[in-house]
Amino acid sequence: MALETAGDFYDVISLHNNHWGLVMADVSDKGMGAALFMALSSTLIRTYAKQYPTLPALSISTVNERILSDSRSGMFVTAFYAVLEPNTGRLRYVNAGHNPPILISNQKGKGVDRLQSTGMALGVMGEMIWKQKVTRMLPGDLLVMYTDGVTDAQDPHGQFYGEQRLLQVVKRCNCPAQETLEIILDDLDHFTRGTPQADDVTLLVARRVK
Repeated sequence: MALETAGDFYDVISLHNNHWGLVMADVSDKGMGAALFMALSSTLIRTYAKQYPTLPALSISTVNERILSDSRSGMFVTAFYAVLEPNTGRLRYVNAGHNPPILISNQKGKGVDRLQSTGMALGVMGEMIWKQKVTRMLPGDLLVMYTDGVTDAQDPHGQFYGEQRLLQVVKRCNCPAQETLEIILDDLDHFTRGTPQADDVTLLVARRVK
């Protein structure tokens, strides 16, 4: 755990027709104020995810307007929000300035897809539009969502863990989602060797099995 209360959060939201909302987010500040802002943001995302279950971009834009009207903290939150259809593997997503999740294909000839930002962070400016993108998780594909507490973790010499090392670890692991998560955390612990965390470490891993 980090030395100061941070604002990372994740969520898995049950939506209609066996769809699932996947959330990974990070508030800009730390401390009690960030924790309260996290609670507000998390509640709003869950609320509008259910109200607009097939439209991640509309959910996120509505959350942004509510944050700006309900909070005067000056904080913002980066967020990745996706709607997953398990039966087809279709993934509709919006990335509001967050670390790009890694989608690794299990299909021969396909590589790594980084789900890049489709708009700015939430709580910065009103009347914004986020582009909604669509990709597909095929059987065996792996999706890794994370906050910068993972990639910004440092070893005793001040070296960063980094996205490249995270990617290398994930690509070597052709195993279930829970085991993949544990392998990443074990490698991170080995890398930092007890160095105090400056930020929370938050991960969400999903693999399509069929």
